[in-house]
Amino acid sequence: MIQGTFTALITPFESSQPNAPVDFNALSNLIEWQLQSGISGFVACGTTAETPTLTDEEKIQIIKHVITVVRGRVPVFAGTGTNNTHHSIELTREAKRLGADAALVVSPYYNKPTQDGLFQHFSAIADQGGLPVIVYDVPGRTSVEVSVDTFRKLSTVKNIVAIKECAGAAGKFVDLAAMLPSTVSLLAGDDDLVSYVMSLGGRGTISASANVIPKEMSAIVEAGLRKDQDGCAAAQFKALPVIRALFLEPNPVPAKAALNLLGQISNDSVRQPLLSARPETRSAIAKALNLR
Repeated sequence: MIQGTFTALITPFESSQPNAPVDFNALSNLIEWQLQSGISGFVACGTTAETPTLTDEEKIQIIKHVITVVRGRVPVFAGTGTNNTHHSIELTREAKRLGADAALVVSPYYNKPTQDGLFQHFSAIADQGGLPVIVYDVPGRTSVEVSVDTFRKLSTVKNIVAIKECAGAAGKFVDLAAMLPSTVSLLAGDDDLVSYVMSLGGRGTISASANVIPKEMSAIVEAGLRKDQDGCAAAQFKALPVIRALFLEPNPVPAKAALNLLGQISNDSVRQPLLSARPETRSAIAKALNLR
């Protein structure tokens, strides 16, 4: 069963120049810091990694690098979802060849498939990709939401092992927690709702904020897994100021600014059409992190 706190890794770049190369040294250092902070595992090339602006070659290089650096110490999941089912299957097969433990598959974006289309998409990847699949629902980014009924059908599909839900709707988490079998883990995708999801029987989170506050995000999940609801809530409240600052602009813009302020990466550059964090955002992040 998948459980714990998994960092959706950012992609550091060597400079602020357009299409600057991936900074693999910085990525290695970030991974080691995360491991020292007690993180449960990683997602390489999730959407926090700016995958829409990465080439397939870069994605494969990043997945391979993360797996190589981790050396089996924790699980590594590969983000292989696209809005093309066949392409997603190919990327999932390549991630398996590289040694990934599971695939994180985001809902197809822009083409707005029906619920049956979503079911067929995820089922095909689970059936043909060769890896356990974590279904990722993030309608704010994709313009289509996976319904509870579709999740019910997907939960019976072999190789679908977890759901990362990021719809921001508390009631939907209740419905999912009541419906999912014990073989399918419910994972929080909204960093400000992790303690709530854990109180419903969730098994953890795939978190963008964990790039910056791995110990704090892990503390929420660890308390939740112990059924310590008071401790879980207290850890969530403690992390909230930073979490809120990390979403003042589109993810991963603030996360990169925060990591730059913390000295974990040498610059906060992102690939266009994203832009680096505004000065007021950097100031708010620094305040939340008690850096000034």
